[in-house]
Amino acid sequence: MKKLLLLLAALFAISAGGICCSGSGDDPGEQEKPVDPPPSPDDGVDWSKIDPKATVRGVVTCASAAVQGVVVTDGVNMTRTNKQGAYGLRTSSDKSKLVYLTVPSGYEVESTRGFIPRFYRRVTAPTSVEQVQQHDFTLKKVNNDRHIMIVSADMHIRNRAMIKTTSSATPSICPPKGELDSTTFRRTYLKALRDYVKALPAGVPVYGMNLGDMTQESHWTNANKATLANFVNVCERGGMPIQTFHAIGNHDHDMAVQNIAGDDDSAAELAYISALGPTYYAVNIGKVHYVVFDNTQYVNTGGDRSFAVRLNRRQMDWAQKDADYMPSDVERIVIAWHCPAFRRNPGASSPNPMDNADELLDIYKDKQLPVTIWSGHNHIAETVTVPRSDMSVTEYTHPCVCGAWWYFPLCHDGAPATFTRYDFSGGTITERRSVNFSDSDEQYCRVYNSGLKNAEGRPVVRLNVWDWHPTWKFECRENGAAVPASQLKAVREYDDYYVTVHDACGNDISSFSFLDKYRTDHMLEYTPVTPSAEIRITATDEYGRQLFTVTTKAEN
Repeated sequence: MKKLLLLLAALFAISAGGICCSGSGDDPGEQEKPVDPPPSPDDGVDWSKIDPKATVRGVVTCASAAVQGVVVTDGVNMTRTNKQGAYGLRTSSDKSKLVYLTVPSGYEVESTRGFIPRFYRRVTAPTSVEQVQQHDFTLKKVNNDRHIMIVSADMHIRNRAMIKTTSSATPSICPPKGELDSTTFRRTYLKALRDYVKALPAGVPVYGMNLGDMTQESHWTNANKATLANFVNVCERGGMPIQTFHAIGNHDHDMAVQNIAGDDDSAAELAYISALGPTYYAVNIGKVHYVVFDNTQYVNTGGDRSFAVRLNRRQMDWAQKDADYMPSDVERIVIAWHCPAFRRNPGASSPNPMDNADELLDIYKDKQLPVTIWSGHNHIAETVTVPRSDMSVTEYTHPCVCGAWWYFPLCHDGAPATFTRYDFSGGTITERRSVNFSDSDEQYCRVYNSGLKNAEGRPVVRLNVWDWHPTWKFECRENGAAVPASQLKAVREYDDYYVTVHDACGNDISSFSFLDKYRTDHMLEYTPVTPSAEIRITATDEYGRQLFTVTTKAEN
């Protein structure tokens, strides 16, 4: 009987410990309560070798073994773990809400809510040397030298139905009447992502990067209650299949915090931090050093939701430290943020570039590594080769998940609502492709071949190729014979399909000027040498991958 009671007591203790670690409630930030025992002389760590002025300390382990050299930061200060996996950090209590890791290559952290990487812990104020806080981290070993990153942008979940009335003219690609955008999001994007990830090569780690505007701050406090915590719930209920890192967007700032003076908008970021963690951080995956920034400096004068596109001084100073702590075996730097820093098409919806982007790039130039930038915000597809002679930099602006703001799954440049897949082998991008999760027949381009003429009145064929970049190579043939690729050129034109669907949609879509048609520069126009010829165009992207072949002819 005594043995049975002891067994039951042990089982109860294990169960209680599991409940404590998993947490509960809608706010992941509330799950950050320390569950590790306070440090003691016999816990195996010689705390006398830790900075005596540290206000936060802890241990980083993997399978109960110490992990040395892990970078720990509070967003201002940085340190590394020692041979015992221990760290001590002097935190800036007036600025720091979290302590977090730069996850080392070859490791992962656990996920909370099924998809949020738990590489951070909440620092309770105030911190002091006398009452040092302990925050421990557990890593899991994984071979991620080869990995896949799924990049998404601009989800704008508002718990709102955009299609309120329908008629025989309502385009079939619109969601059902009365369906909430959160439901459409789960039914289309999340389902497609689950199916897509399930079909990826076994044994290759897959991660996600969400580039901001998960929500719409103007809907946080109305009847929709479309908060960031609600967004987390929607993703959890919808079965988000991959561990996903996040960047804060302009619409993920708190609208209640207004008239922000200076460049410190941290008060407007508290809800984001509570739900998704730090607004700037780094993570090493394989040979890639990912650095995520907040480049929307919220101002919100009188509630106008205004912001500037720039990094504040705190992030710039932190970025320099991050570069100093970067591992020596990194082969590529990936910078992720919400707003594009550079432009290819001056007609983009946010034409002003980021005013201190080059100052940031200067920090990394001595690394002599290729830099890839990921952004969203503009709800279009655009690739820019950044004009710098001292380093190789390419920025990819990604189409939005919400398409025309959940009226229908097209962006106003005609690109479909997509997520984008990047394959990495070491620091090399071996594949990049946008995935149209609403129309499997349109994965690379849309072809227009009927009744189109160029400025000289000659019949032409147009291809809207959303991932197009000027470095792509095209092979053109007419009736099987090669013709110069110069017959194909980029033009700035509207996407006819988008225009047609937009004009037929109704439901007050015309009241939103940012959804108006847009002259994209990834429309390619082919002028056939022989007007009646069968045309065959093959595209090879900047990574040397043959993407698609189009066979068509110009129709009058």
